[in-house]
Amino acid sequence: MRFSLTVFTLLVINITYGQTSGITGTLVNSAEHRSLENAVVVAIHEKDSLLLAHTRADANGRFELQAPDTSGIIVLVTHPYFADFSETLRPNRGSLNMGIINMLSKSKVLEEVIVKTGAPIRIKGDTTIYTADSFKVREGATLEELLRVLPGVQVDRNGEITALGEKVERFLVDGEEFFGSDPGIATKNLRAGMVKDVQVYKGKSDQAAFTGIDDGQSKQTMNVVLKEDKKKGFFGKAEVGGGLKNKNLLSDQDKFSNALMFNAFKGKRKFSAYGIMSNTGYLNLDWNDRVRFGGGGDIVVGDAGSVTITMNNDNYNQSEGIPTNWNGGVHYNNKFNEDKHSINAGYRITKINAPSETKTYSRNFLPDSTWLSYTDNAAFSSNIKQGANLIYETKLDSMNTLKLTTQYNTNVTESDYRYYSENRTVDSALINQNDRVGSSKNDNKNFNTNLLWLHKFKKQYRTLSINANLNHITSNGDALLYSKLDFYENGSVDSSHIIDQQTLSHNVSNNFNTRLTYTEPLMQDFYLELSYGFTLNRNKNDRRIYANDGIGNYSQFIDSLSNNYEFNNVSNAPGISFRFNRKKVNLSFGTAAAFTNYMQKDLTNGTDRSYHFVNHSPRLNFIYKIKNSESIRFNYNGNSNAPSLNQLQPIPNNTDPLNIYVGNPLLKPSFNHRFSLSYSTYKTLKERGMWAAVNYNFTQNAFVQFSEFVQGIRRYYTVNTNGMANVSSYLNYDFKWKGPRIRLGVMGRYDFIRNVDYVANFNSNNGMAVKNITKRNVYSLSMNINKNLSQKFDIGLYPQVSYNNTKATVNTTANAKYWSGELNLWGNVQLPLNFEIRTDLNSVFIQKDPRFPTNNNYTIWNGYLTKRIYKNQFEARLSVYDILNQKRGYNRNFDSYSFRETYRMTLQRFWLISFVWNISKNNTSTRN
Repeated sequence: MRFSLTVFTLLVINITYGQTSGITGTLVNSAEHRSLENAVVVAIHEKDSLLLAHTRADANGRFELQAPDTSGIIVLVTHPYFADFSETLRPNRGSLNMGIINMLSKSKVLEEVIVKTGAPIRIKGDTTIYTADSFKVREGATLEELLRVLPGVQVDRNGEITALGEKVERFLVDGEEFFGSDPGIATKNLRAGMVKDVQVYKGKSDQAAFTGIDDGQSKQTMNVVLKEDKKKGFFGKAEVGGGLKNKNLLSDQDKFSNALMFNAFKGKRKFSAYGIMSNTGYLNLDWNDRVRFGGGGDIVVGDAGSVTITMNNDNYNQSEGIPTNWNGGVHYNNKFNEDKHSINAGYRITKINAPSETKTYSRNFLPDSTWLSYTDNAAFSSNIKQGANLIYETKLDSMNTLKLTTQYNTNVTESDYRYYSENRTVDSALINQNDRVGSSKNDNKNFNTNLLWLHKFKKQYRTLSINANLNHITSNGDALLYSKLDFYENGSVDSSHIIDQQTLSHNVSNNFNTRLTYTEPLMQDFYLELSYGFTLNRNKNDRRIYANDGIGNYSQFIDSLSNNYEFNNVSNAPGISFRFNRKKVNLSFGTAAAFTNYMQKDLTNGTDRSYHFVNHSPRLNFIYKIKNSESIRFNYNGNSNAPSLNQLQPIPNNTDPLNIYVGNPLLKPSFNHRFSLSYSTYKTLKERGMWAAVNYNFTQNAFVQFSEFVQGIRRYYTVNTNGMANVSSYLNYDFKWKGPRIRLGVMGRYDFIRNVDYVANFNSNNGMAVKNITKRNVYSLSMNINKNLSQKFDIGLYPQVSYNNTKATVNTTANAKYWSGELNLWGNVQLPLNFEIRTDLNSVFIQKDPRFPTNNNYTIWNGYLTKRIYKNQFEARLSVYDILNQKRGYNRNFDSYSFRETYRMTLQRFWLISFVWNISKNNTSTRN
């Protein structure tokens, strides 16, 4: 009778829902790494809990269900000795492989973790899932505080997240980016009580997610899943803070730091906005997306016709000196029409006013001479940036998906500066002095759009994708420069050189590239990928320089410094690769060959130069999974890089009269080889892991500098050479000391860097160029010690010591050997009556060098006292920054022929009194 009823029920369901999906998977005993047989696997309708299909795992742990296509299916796996496993699926027509499902022993789970509600940790294939309610945190805790107590997850003092031993590169909320990929916005503003699960897994590349073929290009990903009842309502934070200026500093101002964050949820619809106004160095919400911002960079054409935009040190929301910042943004995300359509859009705007001052002391070494340099640069800059982005994705049908990504950014910068420099002999006799003043205005715009079409055929793993990208960049500059350069002989001025000019520049870059990719399964677990890429680039740099006519007008054209230059290329790049995927082995290898035609056009002189290159980009990726959480990886990648437009343009740039750059039209593309071997293992329940890696890369025809010196003035070019290489290696062991419940980590690291350049001193008798090889060896050892007791205290200690040994062939006096050390200490303690004390300390030690005897060791210590009021809805806080008043913008730097120490204006000791209102309504209470 039961069998007849089951058959009848399944028949009715099949008639009702029509199309079916095949659901397969493999069950594994995670403790013994053996197949798990006879476990019961059932498929249940998500909405009405109606049984759709059921089966048992066979002797190899494999199972297969035929379930009708519905809006949602719950797959439930049960076994008397193992924790239950469940997953909600939304299959499309065809088969769906759930992969390897690791079943946890009930006794093991109870031994390792105290269970609050449900299983605290579940492992599904490569995904580790933490149930948030199983880990206790204080009432009103933020998501960041929750992450700190999860086994295998670490959050450092800068908010960087490491999960299961690897740095988190993608951070998602409900599977979507939240204000870009910045985790700081979510971790510092979302409440722990809103979180259902925290998922950690290897996120596949877009191509692998589409084709279903693992390409080995995954990134460590963290996805925060919110509770359903917390997805309706709003929450946020408003903060107002102020403090008096430092009376001992004439240029100091009264301090203020104000911020507002607002988030509204309703189902899959999310809206967020933020605003910041501060002069305390609080510039942004930790974005690191300068490549996405764009704005006046060089265009570098890489392997297979790929295009990279070099941003010329234009970091998003970064500034020297003591900046005053106004910063805001909005973000909207939604899915609709049964998730067939999704939209992700945002806008941000920033204004930063920044006074700054930088002083440098350096020693310069050539084969037959040494001299001293000093510079003092005072400047003021005002920068306004705006950026808008839109991502729209639609599933046309079960076989076709279309994705549109568009970004538009602007960057307007105005600056004024006063600069002084001098060069002296080791006996302190003046060689030259330079005084200059100047101003500039740059207006940069960047528009980028990408259209991706994905098509699946009926045959599994047979796919076709077309990716088209269009990028347009414009940059306009207007700069004024007045420079007086005096040359000394026997202590008096021998001659002078004056520059009084205006520079007008207009740069335009138009780039179009498209890539077609086809995948075909050749046999079981073995796949072929064919690709073709086409690239068309048109780049133009028009630089016009005018001299002062003596009455204040810049009307005298200087043709020796001006030029109108074009750099265009067309590239066709066919490629082939193979992929082999098995349970323990993932292997991919292939290459692409870019047949590229370059055309340089000097429109000023009417000369053309053309090049024809074949750029190969071989690659090999191998992964061997010893266990589910233990693997060995080997990677090799080779790629070509073409010189940039500025590197090719053969016209002197005298913006810095002491360092004049001239392009080299004879440059050839470089080719870089990168090898990597790594091993990792992590035991989640025991919270113990080890990671080790060795990386090696070298470059053929590398781009290096050729420097010529005359009376302390440097004229330099870019040339090709061989011999550039570096090695990096590390060993990291991390574990939890169960007795005192202290987390310990130890890491040793070794880096070797070999650089090559050329120098010539025309003040000597011969002026011959010398090949300079600089070898740098750095050895470092660090520890990470953390003790956390929920709702009471959290203390972290990070000591590090390093030894630097640098040798240069240009002159033995350029060599340097020194020790350096750093100690980071941070912690917070929960006190009675809802008080909290937090502190962080950063102490830096650098061994003295007899050439620079100044003591530059320092300690930066910050302290905070917070009082929470009315169920944590309000906070009052006293903050004191740089309590010891030792903060300094100090940096020691070595390059091929100089040893330099830099001091920058920086914000020293100040205090703030702040008031915070934690805003919430409906189900987004600050209570956990």
